[in-house]
Amino acid sequence: MSSTEDENKSTSLFESRFMSIALMLCLLIMCAIFIVVINSIFGTPAALEVLMFIAIGIGGGMVYVLTILLIFIQRKAAAGRNIILYSAAIILILSLIISVTLKFAIGDDAGSWAFIDASSVGLGVTTGLAITYLVLAMFRSKLVFRDEKIEESETEVEIGDKFGEINEKE
Repeated sequence: MSSTEDENKSTSLFESRFMSIALMLCLLIMCAIFIVVINSIFGTPAALEVLMFIAIGIGGGMVYVLTILLIFIQRKAAAGRNIILYSAAIILILSLIISVTLKFAIGDDAGSWAFIDASSVGLGVTTGLAITYLVLAMFRSKLVFRDEKIEESETEVEIGDKFGEINEKE
C-alpha cells in the first residue's frame, strides 16, 4: 500500500512541477507574441512603450515570486507554487477587466492606449512570475524543489534530539 501511495505522490508532484513549468513557458510565449503584434500594428515606438510597461511589470512579478517562495520556505513547496500559479491567473483576469474598463470608460485613442498599457503591465507581472519561477526551476533552487521526506525527517530528528536532552536532564 505504501508503494502505491509513494507512486501516486511522486506522480502528482511531477505533474504539478511539470504543469507549473509548462504554464510559465506559455506566459513567456504570450508576452513575446503580444510585443510582436503591437510592433506590427502600431510600429516600433509603440512596441518600445509596451516593452517598457512589460519591464516594469516583470520587476514587480520577480519581487512577488521571491517574496511568496521565501514566506513558504518553512511550509510545503507545493503551497507556494500553487499560490504563484493562481496569482498569475488572477492577475491576468484582473488586468483584462481593468483594461476593458479603461477602454470603454475613456474612449477614443486614449482609451485604446490605456487598454494596451494596462494589458502590458498585467502581462509583465505574469511574465515576471514566469521568468523568476523558470530560472529558479532551471537551477533547481531549494525554493522550488524541496523533498517533503527530507523535511519530515528533519522534523523527526529535531524531536528526537529534544527528547534525548530531556531524558539526559532527568
